[in-house]
Amino acid sequence: MKKTRSYFGFTITELILAIAVSSIIVLALGAVMLDTQRGWIDSYAKVHGGATTDAAVVKTAFDRVVRKASRALYHFNGSDDITVYYYDNWLTSTEPDRYARFFRSVDTPSEMSVQHGLYEGGVKKDVISDILLASNVTDLEFMPISGGIQIKLALDDGRENTTVLSTAILHNE
Repeated sequence: MKKTRSYFGFTITELILAIAVSSIIVLALGAVMLDTQRGWIDSYAKVHGGATTDAAVVKTAFDRVVRKASRALYHFNGSDDITVYYYDNWLTSTEPDRYARFFRSVDTPSEMSVQHGLYEGGVKKDVISDILLASNVTDLEFMPISGGIQIKLALDDGRENTTVLSTAILHNE
């Protein structure tokens, strides 16, 4: 009787087929992961950069200063330029001793800044700081509202655009 030998393992055809199927699965998973990463990067950039971040910075700075400002003392220097006068320390100050000027830059109209300075005896004194709040400004307008000031700011960085409409109530006399 002749003994037959049995071989354990895969044939070359089975190996090639398994490698082909595995390659297709790995390529599909890679494409899904790449697409997910691109989506994550785009979402992160929208939330943490550009127009959205600038809008949040402007709103926070505007609200924080205007809420400390005097109801009786503010000046509109144009629809896109306002100066408010406020107390550095409302517990010890009897007159507004600081000013903040929110304005659109004349040299670069796509930028909005705030300038803080000392105010003494009805006269603006030294500038303490000049801070760029937003770039890519397409529209800026300040309006008096009963007991407060409203800002309307439109930003467009080419990838996204956003509009901020905020009213801050003037609290101090």
